[in-house]
Amino acid sequence: MIQEIHLENFLFMQSAELSFARGLNVITGETGAGKSVLLEAVRLLLGKKSRSGIVLPGKTTARVQAQFNIEKLFELKSLLEESALINEDDPDCLLISRTFKEDGAGKIMVNGQMTTVAMIRQIGPHLMEIHGQNEHQTLLVPEIQRRYLDRTGSEKHLKNLDELKNVYQQRQDLQQKFLELEQRQQHSTRKIQELQEILQDLEKLGLKNPDEEEELKENLKKLSHAETIISMLQGSINALSGEEERPGATSLCFKASDCLRRISEYDSRIADAEKRATSIFHELQDLNSELQDLSESTELDPDRLYEIQARLSDISRCCRKYHRDFNGLFDLQTEVKEQLSELFEPDSSREKIRKALNEINQKFDQLASEVSAERKKLATSLEKAVSKEMQGLGFNSACLTIVLAPVTPGPNGAEQVEFCVSLNPGAPGGPLRKIASGGELSRVALAIKKVLAQSDDLPTLLFDEIDAGIGGKTAEAVAASLRSLATQKQVLLVTHLHQIAKEGTSHFTVSKSIENGSTRVEINQVVNDERIAEIARMLGQTDPEGIAFAKNLLQKNLSAGA
Repeated sequence: MIQEIHLENFLFMQSAELSFARGLNVITGETGAGKSVLLEAVRLLLGKKSRSGIVLPGKTTARVQAQFNIEKLFELKSLLEESALINEDDPDCLLISRTFKEDGAGKIMVNGQMTTVAMIRQIGPHLMEIHGQNEHQTLLVPEIQRRYLDRTGSEKHLKNLDELKNVYQQRQDLQQKFLELEQRQQHSTRKIQELQEILQDLEKLGLKNPDEEEELKENLKKLSHAETIISMLQGSINALSGEEERPGATSLCFKASDCLRRISEYDSRIADAEKRATSIFHELQDLNSELQDLSESTELDPDRLYEIQARLSDISRCCRKYHRDFNGLFDLQTEVKEQLSELFEPDSSREKIRKALNEINQKFDQLASEVSAERKKLATSLEKAVSKEMQGLGFNSACLTIVLAPVTPGPNGAEQVEFCVSLNPGAPGGPLRKIASGGELSRVALAIKKVLAQSDDLPTLLFDEIDAGIGGKTAEAVAASLRSLATQKQVLLVTHLHQIAKEGTSHFTVSKSIENGSTRVEINQVVNDERIAEIARMLGQTDPEGIAFAKNLLQKNLSAGA
């Protein structure tokens, strides 16, 4: 659940720090006071795309930050651990922060680690669902209706849905492979000839060692510069061993060592120097010997040089011809052999794929059948539960019917789900997308969410003006439904009705003022007398009589809650 939210220089709000309670948190205020500021902040924290104009005029940056308790959200914790975003000090705490510049750019932090909008979009669905006018419209989409129906299913049903998607993809892959095999076999004669030419070309090249190209290039470098190598080696040898009457470094070092040896007994420092000179002398002897061996093993071999050049030329030709590097030629050879095997044994390959397709089709049909059977049961149960909730929200004799229309079986099953409603006695029913008005749709959404609350782990629901277009007994019914829902979920609610506002566990008010030509919005929690005054304002009766009535309403509600 959301515990705290902090806003700084955000839209028209300079600063706000709000602490939310479990249960029902109501947000009220005059029309146009700026209640949308809080809703916009929440949407941004859950992954909405940023825009320009978010920063309070006159400021350079804005910030929104929220703290959530995720103690029982195990899937979310796993996601955060996999993404290295878990709070190591307190794994049950999640902190999301977004800062914005004037052009809409900014940064996103999750538990102190910088991340992306895509990441918080993955996190958001685990934390909260928002039901505003825009979000209610998604309830009209058949695919969303299908998801709502499936959410009421058992763990086995949800596993079947996942497996159905996987099996469908496997079937698609096999069908594509079978189609490609059929197409290849239609042109098999020409294709066999092309593949055989490629294979002959590669076999003529004699591919054996994947490291051959690098080894040949190394040998080419040696042979191409053999004369220079020999000359320079001999020059190094002469410098060490000497030539004619000119002594080399080895003999000079020996002489230095011998001189130091003769006087080493007179000074211990000289003894150390003599040991070093002797060590260098032996090292020079070893070096001279190694250079002699290198010189003798280096040959001028123009025939071998020509062979290497010719071999590298053949390799380069094949690489260019088949658009592969040297190692890729080995892969090409394997691929060609496999394709030839399929083309030479078409019936065998086709039969293998056909057999696999038959098996996967049987598995897919079985899963689709199980999903369809379970959806029929779920539809009957959901129809009854939602219809009952709707009747308690001011829809006399309202009825929800879930139509499962057969469609071509796909990754989501063999039926399209359509929510149909009859909202008034004697009125014909029809698809929800054609029947419900904005206010009616809000109440239908509430009824559905009330039922779904029992079958998911989502901790928080946010409703924006779910009370549009209602009053009187209907408003009381909606208030009772929300009060009941708030015993199962944390609910945040923007409302204009005192019947609903009086039910709040916590109550926040939004107010707007204009100072020196600038608009300012404030949001504060109200308690005791301040809350009584707000309820009176919502009643439209702020005189002493209205204050007394508001106080009585809250006391009755408090007594009922107790």
